[in-house]
Amino acid sequence: MMKLNKLAVDRQTLTELEIFRDDTSGMNIFDLLDRTVTSGGRDNLKIQFQNPFIAATEIIAMQNALKAICKDIEKWQIPFTRKLMDMVEIYYFAKCDTAVSQNSVGRFIESLFYRIKQKDYKDTAIQGTKNTLVFLIEMSKYINRFDQSQQPTLLQEILTTVKEIMNDKDIQSASVVENIQSLGFNDLITIDQWFRSTHKNKISTLIDIAYRLDVYTSMAKVVNELHLTFPEIIDSESPALEIEGLYHLFLKKPISNDLSFDTGKHFLFLTGPNMAGKTTFLKSYGIAIYLAQLGMGVPAKRMKISPFNALFSSLNTTDNLSIGYSYFYSEVMRVRKAAETLQKEKKVFMIFDELFKGTNIKDAFDGSMLVINGLLKWNSGMFVLASHLTELSKKIDDKPSVFFRYFDSSVDNGKPVFSYKIREGKSDERLGLIILQNEKIEELLTP
Repeated sequence: MMKLNKLAVDRQTLTELEIFRDDTSGMNIFDLLDRTVTSGGRDNLKIQFQNPFIAATEIIAMQNALKAICKDIEKWQIPFTRKLMDMVEIYYFAKCDTAVSQNSVGRFIESLFYRIKQKDYKDTAIQGTKNTLVFLIEMSKYINRFDQSQQPTLLQEILTTVKEIMNDKDIQSASVVENIQSLGFNDLITIDQWFRSTHKNKISTLIDIAYRLDVYTSMAKVVNELHLTFPEIIDSESPALEIEGLYHLFLKKPISNDLSFDTGKHFLFLTGPNMAGKTTFLKSYGIAIYLAQLGMGVPAKRMKISPFNALFSSLNTTDNLSIGYSYFYSEVMRVRKAAETLQKEKKVFMIFDELFKGTNIKDAFDGSMLVINGLLKWNSGMFVLASHLTELSKKIDDKPSVFFRYFDSSVDNGKPVFSYKIREGKSDERLGLIILQNEKIEELLTP
């Protein structure tokens, strides 16, 4: 089977990182970043979001296109409304037949027939033809704003294609109509024949390009609005990742953090008490990689990345009663999925938040060590494991490819205080009992 040239990301990872959500509740990255103005644009943006690149050249090409649009966002804003494009699509896929005559006399006779007998033709095709004329006129004005020779490759290709189509004599004559309402019925069925028969593929291409432009301007708008940073893309077979000033897009007042994988270091062991910010940080790291490989800006001050073939997370594994999986067995299956992904994709970034929570401490410790020792054999990937089992760190302290970070905390007047900042080293601080006491759990359980 031919390998797809896109980032391998499974459904659970997309859900855990909140790129998309299976349900309609809560925030997700796609909805947060969607600035499309047409229904087809949104559909195409979703397809774009589901297919991040793995080739550095493709990522850089997308970056260059978005950077050009970012510089003059108003100029690039498409003039097509959601309503217009919806009506053009309805018309394009309409089932009513077009005229078939190739001469003016035959079309005149057909026009009499359609005018008298075919109400659906008048309602759908004639109005649709007028809407498509508006679309072509606006497209003609739009592309004339730009000098295609001065644009990056992706935008050059779009503008060149549109201009070639618009140079067709039929389409060109339609795109310069000054008063659509003055066109007679016979004129309109002739133009309808052009749009839905003679030049159907060309009209389809123009519709697709309108949606593609909607996607690109949407992506550029959100880069400007949220002050995202385009990462530096390294074309290298070896993994490389550096991020400064990383934050999570969902937070109104985020605390930024830095984390880089130095040369020879490919396994991060992350510790810190509950509520200190580990999970939010893990998600923000995964989101940054995902956005970077879409060619978008990222929520960070600076980022450098050599693109990965796969992004994988195991943050919120649940039991699956429908197929008879216990919580622990679901965890085992998730680790198996990680191993299979690693075997297939090699150059991967994987995030684990506490391995084997569904079993006793002894089995969790032994199972975690088995997985860690396995992952350490793969220099082609990068791995992050957040764990409360600080005893694990003693077993891997001497591993040259492992480095340690923690999220710190303190206790002030019996209450935990968090900085949400990542530090070098390890933490064995435990705040679970303090949190339970502060929530008056013991008092509530007293008869």
